[in-house]
Order: sequence, then structure tokens, then C-alpha cells
Amino acid sequence: MKKISLLSFVTAALILLNIHAFGQSLTYDPGNGLHFKSDDNKLDFLFTGYINSIFAYHNEKQNGIVQNSFSVRRARIDLGFNYSDDYGAFFEFEAAGQRTAMVLAQIQLKLYKNNYLMAGKYIDPFSAENTRSTSRISTIERYSGINSIFLLPGLDTQFGIMLFGSNSETNLEYYLSITNGNGAAGQNISENNDSKSITGRLNYKFNRNFKIGGSVSYAKEQQQVLSLLDHTFDSFNNASVMGKRIGYLANFEFNRNPVLFRGEAFVYNFDKDLSLYNQVSSFAGGYLEAGYFIKGNAEDGFRLIGRLETARYGSTLMNFTGPTVLNSFIIGTDLLMDNIISFKVNLIYEKANRNSLLPASRFTNNDEELLLLTSLQFRF
Repeated sequence: MKKISLLSFVTAALILLNIHAFGQSLTYDPGNGLHFKSDDNKLDFLFTGYINSIFAYHNEKQNGIVQNSFSVRRARIDLGFNYSDDYGAFFEFEAAGQRTAMVLAQIQLKLYKNNYLMAGKYIDPFSAENTRSTSRISTIERYSGINSIFLLPGLDTQFGIMLFGSNSETNLEYYLSITNGNGAAGQNISENNDSKSITGRLNYKFNRNFKIGGSVSYAKEQQQVLSLLDHTFDSFNNASVMGKRIGYLANFEFNRNPVLFRGEAFVYNFDKDLSLYNQVSSFAGGYLEAGYFIKGNAEDGFRLIGRLETARYGSTLMNFTGPTVLNSFIIGTDLLMDNIISFKVNLIYEKANRNSLLPASRFTNNDEELLLLTSLQFRF
């Protein structure tokens, strides 16, 4: 409670200070926040955020576990600072859980032309779906394969340093990130961080509508659990993994109103021989998505979404039990109003290749789930 009060006080003070200093340059961009700018436009303060409320309905009632409920999935405040495109800082705070948390805290320095250095806590650049803002994804949750990697824990937000930039003549973008290691950042297990996680990414834009990308990632995992997760982060199965983890990812996107077509696929290979400590040789996931605006656009419109997803273990230990593949099919709608309000409905069918054997789970002795998610989001 004290943390929330302190954050509110600091935020209010910052707003009042900037209104006084740059009142003549106060502007509001609907859905993208308040900007306080100096007269020469070199100095820019940003204040924005969003709230995402979700209702989940499950058709399965097993072991007394239903979880048909309303919840606040995300409630975030963003503060940004930029000076003449040479120096910048960005902070994002989460208040949806039992306590406030720092989601992002990054500083940015321009090295030369369109090349930058970033340090702090930021989003690992491995996945294009992950680097897309959580307030801007087209479905209510990201695809199940990447969610499974989040809870490994891997990817998502990490502490480290990153070089990135672009070249308008070649239409290339690059990212090179070095972070502490996934365990400590995810608060799952403790790590001494002697082994750093490294991610490289390269994007190519054919034009303003069509782009492709590829990534490589290296990490060294202590023994932990890799789950087959559904879209509410419940597990169909768990597998122990450890050792060096090398990942490869490819993605594409074609986005020209009213049509959206994109996809992403990745594979992680583990170098350890199969054992009780490393029960799978690899893990792969991906999705294909199509969208069509019946009316309007991404700021004010109505869109239909269809998505196919997969998440799967590779070779497994001989006595490994339970499902190894989880496929998902999503039909959804997205109603957007004034770039501020977004109302999404996702009907999700999840199908595993075997019955789940996890004890006291909603999926015990079950290999499928029909799930309805609705989301009302407000951006300011």
C-alpha cells in the first residue's frame, strides 16, 4: 500500500512539475498518453498506461477447479523521458497483483545515426510476438509456446545490455542482447549468473507492409520445469530440463489494412543427454494468424482474428508420461474505439495428443479444453 501511495505521489508531482514548466506544449495523443515538451521539442516527457480486465470461462469442471472468474490481468503506468533523440529513459510499473512491480526500467543512449545502446531491465528481442506491446497484441494472450518459455523462465523481461539499430538504405534492423540469465530475472530459481544469456536478432523490411525476421538465442539452464501451458497459464504437462539451451526463431508479418497475416516459429535444443534431470531433447512452438478489419482500422474499427498454434516437446525420456503436443485454435473479435478502448473475445479450443496425468489439475485425465476469454482494455 505504501509503495502504491509513493508511486502515485511521484507520478502526480512529475505531472504537475511538467505542466508548470511546459504547459504551453502539453499535448494528448489518445491511447498513447500525455506529452510534455519544451518549446524547441528537444525535451519530451511521456505519461501513459493501460488497464486490462479479463473474464475467463472454462467448460471443464474437474477436481473442483473451475476458475470461471473476473480478474485484472494488467494495470500499468508508463513514464518516459527523451532528449533530442540522444538520451532516453523508460519505466513501466505493474499494479495488478498483490504488490507493485517494476516491469521495465531502461536507459537509452544514441551512439551514432540510428544505432543505440540500451541498459537496464528490458524485453529480450528473441520473439517479435513478445516485443509487441502487451496492450497491442491482437489476441488476449500470446501463443502458448512462447508463454511456456516465459515460465521456464526464459525470455520476457531481463536485466542486461543491448545494442540495436537500423539502416534505411538496406532496410535492416539488428539487436544484440546480453543478459544476466533467466532464472534470477524470473524469480524462479537462484543463479550465480556466471553464464550469460545472449540473443541476436535481424529484421528485414521489404516495404512498409511486409517484413521478416530471424533470431538466435543461447542460455544455460539450471534444472527447472518446462510446462505445456494453456492460455490461462495452467499446465497440461511438466518436464524437467537443464543444460545449454540454443534457440532459433523465424517470423513474418504482412499488415495492410484491412488484411493482417503473420506467423512465428521457434525451436529450443537442449544439449544434455536425456535423463531424469533433462527429460526432453527440445521444445518448439509457433502460430499462424489471419485478421481482417470488417470496418475501420487498428485505432477505430472491428476486426476478425483466426489463429492456429502449437507447442510441443521433442524426443522424450523413455518412461516420460502425459501429453507431448498441445495444439490450439482461436477464433476472435477485436472492437477498437478511438485508440483508447479495446474489447476482445477469444473462443479457444486446446487439444493435447494424450490425457494429462497431472494430479489435482483441471486437466487431470483430460486432453482438451474449450475456453472463452473476454478482455476489456482501456489505454490512456
